[in-house]
Amino acid sequence: MINLNQVLKQKHEALDKQIASAKFDRDNAATPSESHSDKTRQLAEQLMLSLMEEKGKLSFLEKTLSSFPVFNQTAQVNTIVTISHSQTENKQYLLVPDGLGGVAIDGITLLSISSPLGKQIQKQSVGYKFEINGSSYLLKSVTPNS
Repeated sequence: MINLNQVLKQKHEALDKQIASAKFDRDNAATPSESHSDKTRQLAEQLMLSLMEEKGKLSFLEKTLSSFPVFNQTAQVNTIVTISHSQTENKQYLLVPDGLGGVAIDGITLLSISSPLGKQIQKQSVGYKFEINGSSYLLKSVTPNS
C-alpha cells in the first residue's frame, strides 16, 4: 500500500522549504528605493505567492484523499493497475488525483487520472485492450490500494 497522505506530507515539507528560501531572498534583497533596477525582491515575492497557491492546492488534495470511491473492480482513483506491453513488460501504476502524479514509489508510478494514460484506463476492467501511439497494451490487474 502506498500512503498518499505521506506523499502529501512530503510535498508540504518541500514547499515549506521553498517558501522559506523565497522569503529569505525577498527579505534580504534591495528595496525599490535602494535599487531601481534590481527586481530580486519582486521576483521572490511572486515566487512566494505561487508557492502559497501550490500549498493551497495540496490542502485541497488532502480533503480529496478522504473521499475515494468504493472499489468496484475497475480502474479508478486509489487503485493499483498493472499494464502489460508486448506480453513481456508489466508496469504498475497507482491512479491518483491531479497534482500527485509523476512520482515512483516502491516500483509503482503515481499516475494522474487526467493524464492521457489515466484517462484511457479509468473506469476500465481487467482484460481491457487499448492502443497509444500505435502500441498495444493490456490492463492485466486492478487492485485497491489498501
